[in-house]
Amino acid sequence: GLQDTPLKDWSVIKFGLGGARDGEGVSRIIVDTRHFKGNFPESVAVDGCHVDPEEISDEAVCASAGEENTQTKNLEWFPLLRRTPMTAHAEHEFLREFGHVANGRRGVTHARISITPDGGLSRVRIYGCPKMGGGSAAKAVPRSHL
Repeated sequence: GLQDTPLKDWSVIKFGLGGARDGEGVSRIIVDTRHFKGNFPESVAVDGCHVDPEEISDEAVCASAGEENTQTKNLEWFPLLRRTPMTAHAEHEFLREFGHVANGRRGVTHARISITPDGGLSRVRIYGCPKMGGGSAAKAVPRSHL
C-alpha cells in the first residue's frame, strides 16, 4: 500500500492558451520519473482548478494550493489523477478514455502536482483542448500544447 504520511511536496502549473476548455478538459497526463532511479516519488497526485483570471490572481491560486481546505471563494481544487504509485526511471501515462483521469471533461486553468513523500520528476505533461477562441489560430494549435 501507499505510505500514510503528511509529508509531500507540490508545484502549481498554469496552462497556456486559457487552459483546457470546459466540456473537453484534460485527456492525457504523463508523469515522467526517467533518470530518477533511486530518488523517485513513492506516489503522485494531480489536482486541477478553473479560475477566472479577472477574479482570482495566479498568486491566490498558488497560495490556495498548500491549504488543507481545498475550497476557497471561487476556487476549488478537484482531482484529475488520484494518488498513484510511481516506479523508477519510467514514463507513466494516464488516459481519460481508460478512466485514469478523473473530472477529465472539466475546464482547467491550473494543475497542482503533489509528490509523496518526496523525490524527483523529470517532466509532467498534461494534454487537453485549449480554451482560446475558435478562429483559425485555435485550429492551428495542436491539442497537446496547453
